[in-house]
Amino acid sequence: MEVVKVSESQLSEQNEKTNPVVGAYDDVSGALSQLAIGSCDSKRHNYISWEEYFMAVAFLTAMRSKDPCSQVGACIVNTDKKIVGIGYNGMPRGCSDDVLPWSKESQDPLLTKYMYVCHAEMNAIMNKNSSDLSGCTIYVALFPCNECAKLIIQARIREVIFFSDKHVKKPDTIASKRMLNMAGIVYRQYIPARKKINLDFTRSCNLEQLESVEDTSCSDNDKSNNRTCYSPVVSRDINTKREDYLAWGEYFMAMAALSALRSKDPITQVGACIVNSENKIVGIGYNGMPWGCNDDQLPWSKTSSDKLEAKYMYVCHAEVNAIMNKNCVDVAGCTIYVALFPCNECAKVIIQAGIKKVIYLSDKFKEDPSTVASKRMLDLAGILYCEYNLPCRRVIIDFDAIDWNSV
Repeated sequence: MEVVKVSESQLSEQNEKTNPVVGAYDDVSGALSQLAIGSCDSKRHNYISWEEYFMAVAFLTAMRSKDPCSQVGACIVNTDKKIVGIGYNGMPRGCSDDVLPWSKESQDPLLTKYMYVCHAEMNAIMNKNSSDLSGCTIYVALFPCNECAKLIIQARIREVIFFSDKHVKKPDTIASKRMLNMAGIVYRQYIPARKKINLDFTRSCNLEQLESVEDTSCSDNDKSNNRTCYSPVVSRDINTKREDYLAWGEYFMAMAALSALRSKDPITQVGACIVNSENKIVGIGYNGMPWGCNDDQLPWSKTSSDKLEAKYMYVCHAEVNAIMNKNCVDVAGCTIYVALFPCNECAKVIIQAGIKKVIYLSDKFKEDPSTVASKRMLDLAGILYCEYNLPCRRVIIDFDAIDWNSV
C-alpha cells in the first residue's frame, strides 16, 4: 500500500477550505410548508442533514451555558453517526457558579472567568459515553483554543468542524492550528444550509399539521405559561451568570424535537432522548426505516388496502431507535423524553430496557388500544409517566443572529 505524505503547510491549506451549501431553505419551519399534500405517500426530502443536525445539537447544548457573554456547545460523533459526547462551557463540576466570577475583565486575573471555566470541547470529551473517541468528529461553535486542541489530539479525535473562527489571529488559536496540523487532524468551517431551526413543542403536539410556524414569540396572553428560547443570546449583565439558560427538562425535550427533524416520515416526525441519572444523554432516536433497509423502496403511506403497502409494518419508532442507539452498556434507571406517548410495542422495549420514567409531549392517541395497553403495562411495571409541563414551548436555533465579534 502506498503511503502519501502531506506536509504541514499542505494540510493547513486543505483545512482552511470551506464548502458553502446553496439552495437550502432559510429555516426548517419554512421548509415544512413546502411539503405538498400529495407527497404524503413518499418519504420527505427536506429533513435536516447529518451535519446540520450535529451542529444544531452543539448550538442547542450551548443554551445550557450560564456564561453571560459566550455560550458555546460541542458535539462528538463517531463513525456510525452516533453522538458519544456533548458539552457546553461552564464551571467545573461541584464548583458553585454563584461563587466563581463570570466577568471578562478585571485587574486581578483571579476575578475573571478565564481561570475557572471549562470549555465546551473539554466537557464533551470528559462527558463521553464511549470507551474512547478514536476516529470521531467534534462539532463546535468556536474554533478550539490551544488547551482544547491538546485534549482533542490526545483523545484521538480526527476531525474538527467549527462554526466561527473569530479568534483567528490570537496566539492560542494559532498554536491550536499548528498542533492540529502536525497531528494530522482535519478541521473545516461549517457553512449553515439554513439560517434558522425552529423547534416548536406546540406543533409537536399536533404532528399531522404540516403548515409552517410563524417566527414570533409567545403572545402577551400566554407569556406567563410559555416562553420562547433563542440560541445564541448575549445577556445584558456580562459580569454575572445568565439566568435564562435552558432547564434540563427543556433541553432534553428540545433534543428530542431536534432529532425528529431527521425523520423522513412525510406525516409524523417523532424524536426521543434518553437521559441517565447524571443528566447525560445516552440515547437519541427518531422514527424511520430499519438499518440497511432502503427507505426509497419501502412504503411511507398511512393507508392502503394492502397492509404490506403501508408504513406501519416497517417503521421503527423513535423510542426503539433511541434505545437501540444507546452509547452505554444499558439504560436501566434512565428517563426517556418523547413527543408522543409510547405505543404498546415501544412500551415493551422501554420496560425490558429498564427505563424508569417517560416524559411525553402529547397523548393524542390516548383512546387508541395501543396506548391503553401501553399504560397498562407501564403501570404494572412501576414505570412513571408524565406530560411535559415546563414553560419553554419553543426553541429557536439561529445561526445567522449572533455577532461573534461582540462576545
